[in-house]
Amino acid sequence: MKSFHVICINDKNRPDGIPFCKWVKKGEIYTVTKVVFPHSQPGTMGFKLEELNIDDCFPYQYFSAERFAIVLLREEDPWVEETLDRILKEAKEEENLTQ
Repeated sequence: MKSFHVICINDKNRPDGIPFCKWVKKGEIYTVTKVVFPHSQPGTMGFKLEELNIDDCFPYQYFSAERFAIVLLREEDPWVEETLDRILKEAKEEENLTQ
């Protein structure tokens, strides 16, 4: 998967299991390296971020996609629409599997 950029729009309600130094900050831009649809939380999407490694913060392994907005950078424009369409399709397929 090609990485893309997001901006944090919600840094509220940090779980106790994630230290402040590994938590997102509103207004900061991050690089998404992986997108997942956790089976334990149907209908949600999670992001792995290049800048913040929370692999040692089990059970928290991904940041909720709802905390971010996608940043459209000039060189990413054509790719972003295709990727968003694919992510939406995957989310719908996964939601159908859990119903």
